[in-house]
Amino acid sequence: MKYLFIIATLLATPLITINAQSLRDLWIQMPDSIVAYLDMNMRTEMADFYQMKMKSSSKNMLEGSSAIDSLTSDYAHVQLNSNTTLQIKKLPTESSFVICLIKTFTAPEPESEISFFNSSWKPIKDTFGLPVTDDAKLLTSQFTIRPDTISQERYNELVSMIDPVMISAEVSANEPVLTLSLSHPLIPKAELLNINAIFKQRKFKWNGQTFIEC
Repeated sequence: MKYLFIIATLLATPLITINAQSLRDLWIQMPDSIVAYLDMNMRTEMADFYQMKMKSSSKNMLEGSSAIDSLTSDYAHVQLNSNTTLQIKKLPTESSFVICLIKTFTAPEPESEISFFNSSWKPIKDTFGLPVTDDAKLLTSQFTIRPDTISQERYNELVSMIDPVMISAEVSANEPVLTLSLSHPLIPKAELLNINAIFKQRKFKWNGQTFIEC
């Protein structure tokens, strides 16, 4: 019986280790290919500075600076450069977790790329229920709504102004909730209020297996 307990403990140890990985560990272990101008030494330095409550910026290989804005046990927000941010979130599963990585480019309006990885940073080819697509027409239909105060003709006119179609994403630091919304491309200032009236923000909560709209 004693030996069975020892064997069971040894078998469970890898799972315990996986689940115990902090965001600091994951940030340091992140493949260099994800942010080619920040190597492991730079990422370690940034994390150390942040935890020591010092300026967490580090000179990157592009001769610019990158900085950690937030770093908790399951969330990180990093300013990679003046136009790019990175969010990393651990999404718990029954036996491990999924890494959600959001890279957002702002030039000047935000556009996000959402990627998923397993606990060893192996890519996962799955959207986990998120409405992620390259179909611009489908995206505009999913993220806009026609209020009763706007005619169908006027709504169609406003939708036609959304070009290019860009989606921005934010993941909460405090809960496994991801928010998706349309960005404002080159829209005349006079139309911004009208465009905002048809935009529909959507939130999705992780349930341990997939995202469910909330």
